[in-house]
Formats: sequence, structure tokens, C-alpha cells
Amino acid sequence: MRIILMMTVALSMAMAEPTMVKDPKTNLIWEDTKHVSEEKVTLFEAKAYCQALKLDTFENWRVPTLSELLSIVDYARYDPAILKEFSHVDGDTLYWSNTPYHGSANSFWGVKFEDGATEDASETYNRYVRCVSAVK
Repeated sequence: MRIILMMTVALSMAMAEPTMVKDPKTNLIWEDTKHVSEEKVTLFEAKAYCQALKLDTFENWRVPTLSELLSIVDYARYDPAILKEFSHVDGDTLYWSNTPYHGSANSFWGVKFEDGATEDASETYNRYVRCVSAVK
């Protein structure tokens, strides 16, 4: 039920607020909607949300890798330590990556945009997700 709700939210947000940031260094498009700082989800829900997300003409969204998330960290800034082009961010909570943590079969890496620190979290924890898509 929650997944259906997440997909409905993704579709309605796509129609209401198509906000994205393009990173010219990596040629990636990043989701920058209110959802990225207001809705915590498990990793399974994050994957379903990104797959259902449609912003503008972009439909191939996914959970980013750890290195992709780190590419938008700005270590010269603090709380938030993220590129200034992003409008929506919560620095206090981990953002999911799709990169497994080697110390545990059920944990994945994430980034806290307060200071750009990385840490692991169980895939069942509720965290934020910022979906990414490659430029065509």
C-alpha cells in the first residue's frame, strides 16, 4: 500500500513541481523537489519511487551510487554541504545510495549533506532519497 502511495506521490509531484539540477561535470540530472527533504523511505521504497518518478521528459530515474552522491557534495560549505544549485536538502539525515556496504549484507552507503560525511544504514531504515538520471 505504501509503495502505491509513493508512486502516486511521485507522479503528482512530477506534474506539480518539475525541479531538477543538471551537473555539467558528470552529465547527470538530479531530482530537486520537496520530496528529497520531506519524505523518508526504506531503500526498497526509494528504488520504487525513483523508478516511478517522471520529471519533465525524464523517466529513467534511479537511486544514485555513493560516488554519484559524493559528486554533488561541496566541502567548502556546511549545513548544507551540497552544491549551491540545490534548493531542497536536509543536512541532518542520511541520503540513500545504491552502493552496498561491505560490512553487512543488508546495509548500504549514504551521505549526510550537513558536512558530506558517509555512513552505512540498514536497508530497512527510513532515509531520504535524491533520484538521479543520466542525460540522454
